[in-house]
Amino acid sequence: MNAITKAREAIAELIDAMRQTSQARMAAQARRRQPAPAPRATHLVCSGNAMIRVVDVDTGKVLGFRRTMREARWLASHLERGLHLQQ
Repeated sequence: MNAITKAREAIAELIDAMRQTSQARMAAQARRRQPAPAPRATHLVCSGNAMIRVVDVDTGKVLGFRRTMREARWLASHLERGLHLQQ
């Protein structure tokens, strides 16, 4: 193989990688636009000094962090009612 053939193959690989990257970016944007379902129930977990996690009971995913119990309860109630904001 000469240098020109290697360069053409490298360019073809780069074009393919860029195409796949573009497709992945579009798929991520489509997922981001879909509304997240409201959790059925949440659980508050104290994790360290002034750090409270709001956790979805069904999935175990952390939905947010707050510094005070009052803020964590507020966030949990809003998430359960479906009043959370999509970013």
